[in-house]
Amino acid sequence: MQQNSIIKITFDDLAVIKVGNNTRLPLAKLDASSHIHGALLINIGNRFVPYMGYWGANDVCLCEWIGELERIRHEFKSSVQARYCFDEGEQGQPAFLFEREGEIMYLSIIDSAISDGEGDDDWQKVGFSYREFISEYEAFYKRFSAELQRLAMRALTLFHHSCQGTKPNATNAKSKGDMVGIEV
Repeated sequence: MQQNSIIKITFDDLAVIKVGNNTRLPLAKLDASSHIHGALLINIGNRFVPYMGYWGANDVCLCEWIGELERIRHEFKSSVQARYCFDEGEQGQPAFLFEREGEIMYLSIIDSAISDGEGDDDWQKVGFSYREFISEYEAFYKRFSAELQRLAMRALTLFHHSCQGTKPNATNAKSKGDMVGIEV
């Protein structure tokens, strides 16, 4: 177990990836059958979480990971003792185990139960503040939405529709998994 560290969540190098084609396209090319990929940079104690992207650091499916981070936020909100495992298993990825013990969260990179992805001994019970996680995730989500709006308003609308089923706002936040309240 590692000591409690500061967590930062950022993104970089956003692009559209069309289904069946790995060519990186500008965000304005987003449609209902494509995804936004990029670098999802989660830094805990001055170390970036590895194994985030399938074909490299800038190949993280942001829709998938934002959904997982949102589920963690939602699940941990109601319990001071909780566990959440994201085990997609795609391309031999390991699983990411998040745990909450009071005001401390932990991340462990563990063996995937559904693929041959192996855990990482250097990433076992890496601790950080629960409150910092919540604050960082919400700030990250706002920056991400603002970047989509800046680069391509249509991309933002499609992202909200395809990844969350609806555009989150203060009115529907409670009814849609308590998404971060962002009005566009």
